[in-house]
Amino acid sequence: MLKIDRENDRRVCVAHLEGEIDISVVPSVKSALDSTVEGGCENLILDLSRVTYADSSALGLLVWLDHRLTPRGGKLILAGANRDVARVLELSGLVNIAPSIAASPSVTSAMEGLELTDRPTELLWREELIVPAQVASLSQSRLRVVDLLHRVTLSEASLFDIKVAVGEALANAIRHGSPHPETDMVKIDLAVHEDRIVIMITDAGEGFEEGVGAATDLYATSGRGIMFMRALMDRVDFRRESNGGTTVTLIKHLRPQDIA
Repeated sequence: MLKIDRENDRRVCVAHLEGEIDISVVPSVKSALDSTVEGGCENLILDLSRVTYADSSALGLLVWLDHRLTPRGGKLILAGANRDVARVLELSGLVNIAPSIAASPSVTSAMEGLELTDRPTELLWREELIVPAQVASLSQSRLRVVDLLHRVTLSEASLFDIKVAVGEALANAIRHGSPHPETDMVKIDLAVHEDRIVIMITDAGEGFEEGVGAATDLYATSGRGIMFMRALMDRVDFRRESNGGTTVTLIKHLRPQDIA
């Protein structure tokens, strides 16, 4: 069973699925979702709260959706999966590997995550840091961001998540986006809004490809930074700058449980 709701004035649709998702139903679901994407829904939330079974054909459907949404800059959020279905998703590795796919505990929290860049909220404060593009400065740069965030009453778990994600983004900026480490600098733009923290990290070089490293090889000795960023933050975006360099945007939604 499939029911699709479209949010008014937004490029977001919620597809409510129910029952078993296997080869007998995937073709009809795929056809309906294809029409939905073609109709302008660039962001798709799959409500899995009433799905009792998912097999390899269901995973194939998710891969197909990722290929459809990624060129549009869209997101696919898998919301509310029960323990068994979540285990299948975990075994597939899709949430950590596919560029457009994320997981959320419910449709409500998934919608909130998508609204982070769509709904204006009051900017409380903003800081900009310019740090050396050098491995030796990495620890100090992470600590400077964490020190600034002590102005927000975050839980220790949320603060640690942000610290790790920022550290991975900075490491990538230094390794892949700074061709002249002796002179290159990395810019960190930290903005705290009423409902979210936005951290933008911009390097000076050609940047790096979003899908490299462990995204395609789980046994790679490096390349898991993007996987960590996506797992620890609510949203991660990459943008090539017109004057060179890459900007990585890390967004953490401020929920009640994030506050100490």
